Amino acid sequence: MLKYLLVICLLMCIAGNSQAQLGSYSFSRGSNVLYNDGYGIPWSNPVLYNTDGSPFYDTSFCIGSLQLPNGKTYNGIKLKLNLEEQKIIFEVEEGKAFALSIPVARVELGCTTSAQPIVFRSGFTAIDKQNERSLYQVLDSGKVLLLKYTEIRFKDSKAYNSNDITRSYRQLPSYYIWMPGKDLMKISNNENDLITILSDQQKILNDAILKEKWKVRKEADLIKIIALYNRSSVKGS
Repeated sequence: MLKYLLVICLLMCIAGNSQAQLGSYSFSRGSNVLYNDGYGIPWSNPVLYNTDGSPFYDTSFCIGSLQLPNGKTYNGIKLKLNLEEQKIIFEVEEGKAFALSIPVARVELGCTTSAQPIVFRSGFTAIDKQNERSLYQVLDSGKVLLLKYTEIRFKDSKAYNSNDITRSYRQLPSYYIWMPGKDLMKISNNENDLITILSDQQKILNDAILKEKWKVRKEADLIKIIALYNRSSVKGS
């Protein structure tokens, strides 16, 4: 009887290990497929100095998906976005990461810091310092897209009587509107300029901005304005 019990326990352990391996494989399968398709360049992030802030959208890897310009999609990937270098980093296994070597059309991140998936898109016309491969966060979508581009700047400094370097990062956001068939348009800090661009809903937007005291320079207010425009455009169509 004892012999049979030992055999059963051994089988259960093997089954448990197999399930764990399958679970691990399933978790990183998208990353492995992406790597096996030859779309990765070895990447490492050596820490050469102390940091204040970060060049990444999220300092942790987030589970997400990638869509290529040809429509092919990779799901269930551990992703991290380096906004300074405009690089998409994906992890195949713990401690083994690669930078994506090809352009993407869309990136979706399921980070724990956000209740909703975070969407980035590229492929827009060149504007300011950005090119067609630059990544823009989609803040609202509908008849128009509200896009956010984050420029990363840094400054190195040393404390008095110290050789330790601290690199301080700053995030400088810019906001753009995209309409089908048109180039990107940068949004100024003037509410009237924005209303001029969205002139087909001028009265609705103007009334709401005056009533709610929305300011274009505030991201939360800007999102509300564009969301109102997109909702009003659907009702008026």
